[in-house]
Amino acid sequence: MKVIICLFILLLVDLSYGEIYQWKDSGGRTHFSDKPPKEELTAINQLAVEVDSSLEKSLFNQLKTEEGERVLKSVANGNFYQYIPRGISKAFAVVVVNHGMFSRDESAKESAYNTSRRWQRFSEKTGAIIIAPVFDNYSYAVTSEGPQKWGYRGLFGRKQGADMFLNDVISYYQRANSFYDGKIFLSGHSAGAQFANRYLVRHPNKVHAAAFSAPAWFSLPTYQFPWPNGMKQRYRVIRWPGELTDKIIDIRPDPKGWLKASQLPVTVIVGENDLEKIRHVDGVGGDTHVDRAVYWVESMNKYANKNGLEGHVKLKIVTDVGHNFGKLAAECQYAMKRQIESHLINENIRINAHTE
Repeated sequence: MKVIICLFILLLVDLSYGEIYQWKDSGGRTHFSDKPPKEELTAINQLAVEVDSSLEKSLFNQLKTEEGERVLKSVANGNFYQYIPRGISKAFAVVVVNHGMFSRDESAKESAYNTSRRWQRFSEKTGAIIIAPVFDNYSYAVTSEGPQKWGYRGLFGRKQGADMFLNDVISYYQRANSFYDGKIFLSGHSAGAQFANRYLVRHPNKVHAAAFSAPAWFSLPTYQFPWPNGMKQRYRVIRWPGELTDKIIDIRPDPKGWLKASQLPVTVIVGENDLEKIRHVDGVGGDTHVDRAVYWVESMNKYANKNGLEGHVKLKIVTDVGHNFGKLAAECQYAMKRQIESHLINENIRINAHTE
């Protein structure tokens, strides 16, 4: 019998979504899959967010000391910037803003820092916590090529999927506040919007609302394309640069993820002048950012209708704007502002009722 070491990661999400299995086979190759191995497991460790009251108090007090500051923090497989507005309470609205590709003159940390800074005023106005993950080239292949040109845009990573890295960040705030439900408001621009789009359809139960701008590629509700561009299974043996062993990628997306995402308040934002030609692929809606945004929104709402539901995915085309992060970020903020304010009102009512 083969000896298999299996790590089952389950981060307080619905069992239909977000389960990732990692194990090594007898040949030493690492597997990442949506499904557990068929062979008998010798060990299964279920990891969940366990909130200890003394730890919670300590972590929350630490967050209080960080109000009004942009702080670089870390979890096991990455860093992230945090901005907490002044006067934070136990009612959390966590906004995750994902940076795009960065130039040779800018580091991943600088890109995440600048992305976070763009949302600081919004944080102070709404009371939302701003999180900007740092996707570096070594771990998440942003501007450098990972295996098969995959990286964080497809939720892939060297040691851990980019989506699971974000889930670890979310878990940190759950440990600091047992009232926090672990759901986020999701945004991103360009390549960061590709990450947001893929995270949305793979983890819809962890998202309150989403508004992202100008992705060149979307994950479509169709089996025409394999993940990360569609619902079809993605199986491949890969090896990250510098690694000595292979990894087996076996992703079988759950189509319910797209359906669930179609029921959320989601806005895709694109500038009307974002018309530079993208590599042509049949079946993705066209060759510009505008064409593809229109096509994905229509496809998602049609998919909802096909399943007897009304889709809630919206499109906003911004006049006289191209591929401009600053101007499109303002539109993303406007799109989610009302949902965040309503969420915080409801959270305060719920928490007050619980503590009275």
